[in-house]
Amino acid sequence: MKKSFIVIGLGRFGSSVALTLAGLNSDLLAVDIDEEAVENISSKVNNCVIADATKYSVLQDLGAASIDHAVVCIGNNLQASILTVLNLKKIGVKTITVRADEIGHRELFLQLGATDVIVPEEASAISLANSIVSDSLFDYYQLAKNYAIVKVCVGKNFEPKTLVELSVRDKFDVNIVGVIRNEEFIIPRGTDLLNPGDIISVVGERQKVRKFDSFLNE
Repeated sequence: MKKSFIVIGLGRFGSSVALTLAGLNSDLLAVDIDEEAVENISSKVNNCVIADATKYSVLQDLGAASIDHAVVCIGNNLQASILTVLNLKKIGVKTITVRADEIGHRELFLQLGATDVIVPEEASAISLANSIVSDSLFDYYQLAKNYAIVKVCVGKNFEPKTLVELSVRDKFDVNIVGVIRNEEFIIPRGTDLLNPGDIISVVGERQKVRKFDSFLNE
């Protein structure tokens, strides 16, 4: 059964999250109070709504109580972010990720019931540091303290193998969730070949992702 997501706040950060989830064929609802922000992604995200998520009754009407994971990306409006998190918690959403503009707001949101807090400036610094460790790592995005989703380029000397043959999860304890080939994003199946030059999206613990990167590029 697919997890369901609601992304609240469709600025640059929120839109990127929503578009990525939509590209992964997730069960997604994208929400913003601003009509233009909703229109900007409506052609690529099926379920977009103009609504004020700071109101409990609005979240009820949107069916937020049945959502598995909420991502609050309101950003520069602290009061709106706080009210939205409180409403989501009250309505029963168990997993809530919040975008905060300041590192000092992390503890506040955690105390309000957020599961995880992302500070883009801090995350960008972490992403940069991790991505420059290897020439084959791209777009490092930290999901939690020890976990990340990373784009890895498959080395030119890699011998093509199917995902079943690679047995990535058993051998490296990571998951391949996407493959970019000829500028096209593919959700891979076990019978699909991994080829030199493919760019793959890998999810797992940071050290294990790096170990898998070394295997692909040895």
